[in-house]
Amino acid sequence: MQAVILAAGMGKRLGTLTKNNTKCMVMVDGVPLIDRVLKQLSSLSLNKVILVIGYKGMQLKEHIGDTFNDLPIEFVENPIYDKTNNIYSLSLVKDKLKQDDTLLLESDLIFDDSLLHLLMDSIYPNVALVDKYETWMDGTMVRLDEGNNIVNFIPKKDFRYEDVDSYYKTVNIYKFSKEFLSTHYVPFLEAYTKALGNNEYYEQVLRVITLLDNCELKALALTGQKWYEIDDVQDLDIAETLFASEEKRLSLYQKRYGGYWRFRIC
Repeated sequence: MQAVILAAGMGKRLGTLTKNNTKCMVMVDGVPLIDRVLKQLSSLSLNKVILVIGYKGMQLKEHIGDTFNDLPIEFVENPIYDKTNNIYSLSLVKDKLKQDDTLLLESDLIFDDSLLHLLMDSIYPNVALVDKYETWMDGTMVRLDEGNNIVNFIPKKDFRYEDVDSYYKTVNIYKFSKEFLSTHYVPFLEAYTKALGNNEYYEQVLRVITLLDNCELKALALTGQKWYEIDDVQDLDIAETLFASEEKRLSLYQKRYGGYWRFRIC
């Protein structure tokens, strides 16, 4: 098993916080996002971690340095990170995807330690972590059948509020088998980028694959575990509160002046 982390983006919506470093080097409760996820990955039996870098890639490499000596890390550079989207970053490692079972993660996530173990312990070889839709969630949604198979990916432009009862949000953490990547994902990735270009999202390829009769992509729904995707300063503020140490959390909640609607504090 290997892990691929997509970390080439510029993080413009975080303003000055990403002026001189990458999005995944932004700190939450005093810990950079990338340090947190690499520590979480080091608790698994992985052959290697592949980091696709772009914006401020040298700073990221220097930041990581030899901190995680027990975790083999490879860097793959996206030299046109400012002209492409994450489908291109993933295409840069398509040959590596065919060599091993793979965990795929995005670098702007923060999540409970238990999430990766839930994924690894799943009996299914191809699994996406999902969470039941709540009003704070944004981005790609999915629909499931009664067997927890993902039957459709719904991009942001096709979101329909009247359908939210059937929506689950992708957490953007996946487990794929080498076979699935070799026979399904990589061939469709190549065809998709050839037809539609590199300024797309890798979930669009999964959307096409779910239309096949023999697609076996399962969803693993969370049951209250914490996670958050950090795209802007407001997201960072919320993540700081969600993942604060116990002694800090109450005071951070109290400073929100009743803005508790994004928090599971029951």
